[in-house]
Amino acid sequence: MTLVRQIPRITDRELKLISDLVYRHAGIRLGPEKRHLVELRLGKILRAEGIGSYEEYYRKVLLDKSGKELKRLLNAITTNFTQFFREPQHFDFLKQHVIPGLKSKGRRDIHIWSAACATGEEPYSIAITLLEVPQIADWSKEIIASDISTHALSVAKEGLYPEEALKGVKSFLVKKYFAKEPEGLRVKDQVKGIVKFLVFNLLSVPPWREYFDVIFCRNAMIYFDKETRQKVVDNLIGALKPGGFLIIGLVESLFRANKDLRLVKPSIYRKSDASDSGGHRGIPGNR
Repeated sequence: MTLVRQIPRITDRELKLISDLVYRHAGIRLGPEKRHLVELRLGKILRAEGIGSYEEYYRKVLLDKSGKELKRLLNAITTNFTQFFREPQHFDFLKQHVIPGLKSKGRRDIHIWSAACATGEEPYSIAITLLEVPQIADWSKEIIASDISTHALSVAKEGLYPEEALKGVKSFLVKKYFAKEPEGLRVKDQVKGIVKFLVFNLLSVPPWREYFDVIFCRNAMIYFDKETRQKVVDNLIGALKPGGFLIIGLVESLFRANKDLRLVKPSIYRKSDASDSGGHRGIPGNR
């Protein structure tokens, strides 16, 4: 009879070691309420490698000068739930307000950053939204999609998803933008061609300065403490064009996070620009 190695329980000391390590490198604080998540995700590594404790694995990460083991740990901890067209009001806002606002200024290009793209569902949803607006068919469209998890990004680049991952998506969109394969549904090249994936840590200063019209950073802020959240927001604001929009998750808030941001709608913020006056910062096209 084959014995199944049980996933060990993590001690308070081990949880603190792992939490501090993840915080230093990703800005994510793993409190006591994340104990089960850490056991579940790192326990699989311990079991596969025959490692007896989380502290032993922690030492292995520190001793690995290549950084591969740290990357593996961060991949395990930071991969989060996502889905196509999650929180659909954000895609409606992009289509109904952002694009008309850019058109009114004579623009024929749009630049968007999906700053915590996970396995790719968000940036591909953004791309499909843009492709579904015939008035901008000849526009230059660019979506930068980044994440700290190299594993998540490899899934995103592959663009192959199980059919159940698209159950909530309108059938005509699935037929139009996905190719059916034996393993599932693959994103078509016309969608992939708009999206560029890259590894990026939100704690780092972005290489872009006042470049993006819209930044999606949804359901990532909830994992940061106040200090880290402030740093991340400041970094994102620096990459956003004046008058551009920062979109976060519906359960998140940036209360007093940055003096240059004004709330437009729940979870949607606008960066002030030179044309703003009298404290009014409305939606482009509505002013």
